[in-house]
Amino acid sequence: MPGRAATNALVGYLNTQIDRIVAGEVGLRGGADPIHDTRVAIRRLRSTLRVFRPDLDSSAIGGLDLDLKWFAGLLGEVRDCQVQLRRFDQAVEELPDVLVLGPVKSRIRNDLKAIELPARARVSEEMDSERYLNLMTALLDLRTTPRVVHAITGKRLRKRVERAGRKADRRLTVALYDGSDEMLHRARKAAKRARYAGELCKPVHSGSRRIIKKYKGIQTLLGDHQDAVVACDVLRRMAVTAGTTQGENGFTYGLLHAREQQIALRSRTAVRRL
Repeated sequence: MPGRAATNALVGYLNTQIDRIVAGEVGLRGGADPIHDTRVAIRRLRSTLRVFRPDLDSSAIGGLDLDLKWFAGLLGEVRDCQVQLRRFDQAVEELPDVLVLGPVKSRIRNDLKAIELPARARVSEEMDSERYLNLMTALLDLRTTPRVVHAITGKRLRKRVERAGRKADRRLTVALYDGSDEMLHRARKAAKRARYAGELCKPVHSGSRRIIKKYKGIQTLLGDHQDAVVACDVLRRMAVTAGTTQGENGFTYGLLHAREQQIALRSRTAVRRL
């Protein structure tokens, strides 16, 4: 049947992400920690619903994006702390002992755990909420009954991918001209959508490998930049607290802050060379 491969590519990609989200729920309820994989699946699903929206039944997916964004935000509060803890631990380890003044590692760990533990409790609490249960019901319904509104061809899918790529290119051009952290973050999200669209289209588009490689590279560099921007904010707050606490000072946090600024600068420079 014409269009079968393209339709299968779209439905299969959607179903794969839903399966991973469901597996994440099972893991979370079972005491595992699949937060990163679940967030990635949510990002891919949201991206697909957005890029390929004209090919899907809007009445069936209308409220999914907001609910997925909400739950991803809850998971993100936990995941960000985990990432920052590993990032800062490694950075401190790389400093000479003479430059680590005061209980830096314990301050980092305690401050981040004070954020992570309540955030993790919120995830558990919200997973019993009506909103979350309705979200999971909607996802399982979409998994059982794919909502493709018309016959889809490989050409139609390729056009969606190309459009996502053009939008990502425009966002990056504007971001590099504007130079703001917010615009670079928006460019990163557009690059993700282009990359994920390329992944979906891979079974029916021979050029997808090139598209995936291009936008994955942009996403990675802008991700490094965003991580550094967030890290700078966290370190600044820690430095202020340490600087007013007896037995501590902000010196080492200042060094770590400068390191993150350098990472952000290198990322910006690397993106400009692409």
